[in-house]
Amino acid sequence: MGTGALAAVSLGGVTDLPSVSKAVSATDSVSDQWRPEYHFSPAEGWMNDPNGLVYHDGVYHLFYQAGETRRRWDHATSTDLITWTEHGTKIPATSSIQAFSGGAVIDHENTAGFGEDALLCMYTGHHDDGTEDQRIAYSTDNGETVHKYDGNPVIPSDVGDFRDPNPFWYDPDESWRMVVSRVQSTDGRPAGIEIYSSENFVDWAYESTYRSGVEGWECPSLIELPVEGANDTRWVLPVSPMEPRSVEFHVGHFTGTDFIAENIVRADYGYDFYATQCWGNTPTERGLNIAWMNNWEYAMEGPNPGWRGAMTVPRTVTLKDRGETTDVRQHPADEITATRTKTLVELDSEIITPSKDPLAKQEVEGRTVELIGTIDPLSSDRVGLRVRQGDTQESVISYDVVEEVLHFDRTNAGEFFDAGYYGTSSMPMEPLDDGTIALRVLIDRCSVEVFANNGRRTMTNLVYPDWNSTGISLFAEEGAAKVEHLIAYELSDNQ
Repeated sequence: MGTGALAAVSLGGVTDLPSVSKAVSATDSVSDQWRPEYHFSPAEGWMNDPNGLVYHDGVYHLFYQAGETRRRWDHATSTDLITWTEHGTKIPATSSIQAFSGGAVIDHENTAGFGEDALLCMYTGHHDDGTEDQRIAYSTDNGETVHKYDGNPVIPSDVGDFRDPNPFWYDPDESWRMVVSRVQSTDGRPAGIEIYSSENFVDWAYESTYRSGVEGWECPSLIELPVEGANDTRWVLPVSPMEPRSVEFHVGHFTGTDFIAENIVRADYGYDFYATQCWGNTPTERGLNIAWMNNWEYAMEGPNPGWRGAMTVPRTVTLKDRGETTDVRQHPADEITATRTKTLVELDSEIITPSKDPLAKQEVEGRTVELIGTIDPLSSDRVGLRVRQGDTQESVISYDVVEEVLHFDRTNAGEFFDAGYYGTSSMPMEPLDDGTIALRVLIDRCSVEVFANNGRRTMTNLVYPDWNSTGISLFAEEGAAKVEHLIAYELSDNQ
């Protein structure tokens, strides 16, 4: 079972979902033409933000926003971050209050009194009049059944734009902390990320606000990570700015009451990476996170094959000491390598010119492919890859050597996107010290994720190509380039 073959298991949820099968041809089902093979997507219906990411007893829990018109928390689990089992709705909406985004923890010490190792969820109660408050739900059977706390809300509010609580355990004083978004200035408080503390997860005290200025931020989390190359740590605060829809990593120090940023890094330069959240309680802290692979600017207008919404591949965030600053690196989680079913091609020291493509005679194609390559631009002005190619379709990854910018073009990638509608995205990218560029590209049935220059830059975009658009090619313009090394794998979650 995986994202293309999802099983519904009744674990006390409100709704059990039907299973669906993988597609073997474009005519099997419209639903399966774009259904991801190794990314999570719901069997049916709507999905947006990831919620309540927590690991416990060998299981990764992924709650998520479901319900296109009234939000609730649905639930899926995995032991390998690739194959997922759905368990239906766990925090339903009521007739007057929707269950908006939030986080989850494991209460090892029973501080809240619900039971040792209880799974505690914090979520926003979004009232029909627009006000938002913070609430608790809990499970004492590892997520099989989830109960709303009778004393809700635990942080009352009579204003809106106050949402997305994300709690975590703070070791220095052995108590809880929580970050929550004050999206706009309300209730006499500035906009930004508010920090709260609690001894028992029920009674919360306001500590401070990490101010956003005029920006609206959503979906915060706060994690401490080691800094490679230094005997030190930094705290990373991911937030999702609403203009433009994106994710930023704010890197700095956390005192227990205040967050102080040292630098801010854009997490992803594509259109379809939003509302990222990190898994808590993992065996080792590796900044494991996932994001909603869509964009509010068009999410409700895109193709609707019976399910709507997918998650990115799980990623790891690491920090690297760069002297005066701390670099952020992102990579697909190591677990993705388990989806490699065969090697499609491997190249070394091959020249690319406007008339020569080293892949032309290799018959490399696929809807689910991983490409890992290093390219020396040499004398070319532009060099790159075309993927999901068909007679008239292609998604183009190109590096502008002169401008030092990586572009992604989906204007001819298939349905929905075009030249005037979110068709192209770009990101600044200096070459590596030896003048080369390094690309790791994950292609699935409806997405292309680019990890560039060893995780320094990433770009995530949806595409909706025809079933038969499966070609892959290399190109160089206005000169020659050289493939130092390239390997392509076929990917599948059918392990």
